[in-house]
Amino acid sequence: METLEPKLKRLIEAGIPETEAHLETLPGGHVCGDIVSTRFRDLDYEQRRNLIRAVWEQALARGDLTPDEHLAISTLLTYTPEEWSVDLQEY
Repeated sequence: METLEPKLKRLIEAGIPETEAHLETLPGGHVCGDIVSTRFRDLDYEQRRNLIRAVWEQALARGDLTPDEHLAISTLLTYTPEEWSVDLQEY
């Protein structure tokens, strides 16, 4: 049986082309991580969140994600590839 972390990674990467999901499972089973996508360019924080939210709402509607799994999705931070590759040592 597929656990939530690989399932969510698969759903996000299939639902938003040109996307990489870097996820981890926390103690207690919650999944958090970083989502890097070219699709986030020119989108503000809320638009990015809505794009991700649409993916899991569709997965819920199809039965690909259970309500309990949905509740176990924790913080997902969003980045463009440019934001993801910033060298913080410069600051």
